[in-house]
Amino acid sequence: MITETLNRPIGSPTLEEIVSPNRKVAVIFDDYTRFTPTHKILPFILKRLEKAGVRKENLSLVMATGAHKRPTPEQIKKKVGDEVLETYKVYVHDCLDKDELVLLGFSSFGTPVWINRRVAEADVKIAVGGVKPHPWAGFGGGAKILLPGVSAWEAIGRNHTLTISDNARYGRIEGNPVRKDIEEVAKKVGLDIVINTVLDDEKRVVDVVAGDFIEAHRKAVETSRKLFENKLKEEVDILIIAFGPRDDNLWNVLTGKFAGVKKILKDGGTLILVAACPDGVYKYGIGHVDYTGKVADYSGLIELLKSGVGPEEVLSEAIRGKVPYLEVGVKAYLLARLAKTKDVVIVSQGLKEEDVSWLGKLTNSAQEALDEALETQGGDAEIAVLPDFNVSNAYLITPL
Repeated sequence: MITETLNRPIGSPTLEEIVSPNRKVAVIFDDYTRFTPTHKILPFILKRLEKAGVRKENLSLVMATGAHKRPTPEQIKKKVGDEVLETYKVYVHDCLDKDELVLLGFSSFGTPVWINRRVAEADVKIAVGGVKPHPWAGFGGGAKILLPGVSAWEAIGRNHTLTISDNARYGRIEGNPVRKDIEEVAKKVGLDIVINTVLDDEKRVVDVVAGDFIEAHRKAVETSRKLFENKLKEEVDILIIAFGPRDDNLWNVLTGKFAGVKKILKDGGTLILVAACPDGVYKYGIGHVDYTGKVADYSGLIELLKSGVGPEEVLSEAIRGKVPYLEVGVKAYLLARLAKTKDVVIVSQGLKEEDVSWLGKLTNSAQEALDEALETQGGDAEIAVLPDFNVSNAYLITPL
């Protein structure tokens, strides 16, 4: 499958046609938080580059970590495989290391095109990633490997402020400012070719595309839609989200893929969140690093939400830099807006009433939550369910 895909890329020349012995090449691939089978794909790419005369000293393998924690040696090894690691050096992106970042300008959204130096200075940029439903960019994959993948902290934060838009949601590509910003950055950087996989729920490869970072990406999106999308004719009255397996605390649940409610649940509708939360609201040590490289402490932000201030005040505090990371502040704004516009019921035995009073109600029974929702919304209420919401692929429910 990989060989045939690389032989006939969509909307771009083949690898052999864009490289030469004297050109610097960067191969960028997603990190340990993604399920792309990079260890199976990289050997095919590297053999073709070697055959085309690309010298090892002109080749950089860059792991696109975005703002994620630095991977362990074992995580790197698992991602690229023994053979690749024994033969090539892998460079791990660091969004805070200004010496290893190059500023190339700005997008029309004001996002700095601040990119990993090894990527920016390469003559040929090749990206390996996966396409799956994404809460902000519509779908992952494509140009997303550059932003946030190998961008500066500040660039990532700026791009993520665009998630405020109702068009920044699952399944939305056209008119999505997050996706548009990402692809503007890729054009400025000069992303030559992407190799993207589509996986099913069992993490089996069902499609592989290669080629232009827009055309090939859209082909993979078509496959992903067929697997995971269910369209709605109108917004529903009740939305049930079953979180798992990463539902150890409420903060993880709420700042994960909760954007799935956008344009799915009507204002005044009931959102039922089913999550275990054995660690309560928040567990220190879970989250992004801050500007000093330390793990961010979000307890102050949680207290701000608990105080009951409006969404605009939360956003204002985020923009003023009063939160550890701008993206997190934007998510907090969306949470405050959620609390203001929806009737939220959380089903959990790991939380207390005072923990969630700022957001909604707490109950121990999913049946009780549904009964109350039907009483509020009416017996003929339209209901949508998002199961396994926090695993490798989310089942899409998108408006027409």
